[in-house]
Amino acid sequence: TNADGIGARVYLMATDSTTKDSLIQVQEVRAGSSYLSMDSVDLEFGLGQVSIVDTVLVLWPSGRRQILNDLPVNKRFVVTESEH
Repeated sequence: TNADGIGARVYLMATDSTTKDSLIQVQEVRAGSSYLSMDSVDLEFGLGQVSIVDTVLVLWPSGRRQILNDLPVNKRFVVTESEH
C-alpha cells in the first residue's frame, strides 16, 4: 500500500458510556476531493461520551486487515500497514 494509506477504510466501534448505545463510524483516507486540492490523511472521529474505543478495524487497499482493541480516547494514533 502507499505510504499515506490513501484508500484505506477505517471502522471504529465503541460504546457510549452514558447511554450504553453502540457507536460505529467509518472513514476513508482520501487524497483529494476536488480539482487542485489535497485532503489531510489524518482521520478524526467524534466520540461524544465514549471513554474507550473498543475496536478499530483498518482495511488497507492491499487487502490486508489490521485490528486494534481497547484504545484510549483523546489520543492521536499513527497506524502503519503491517507486513503480515
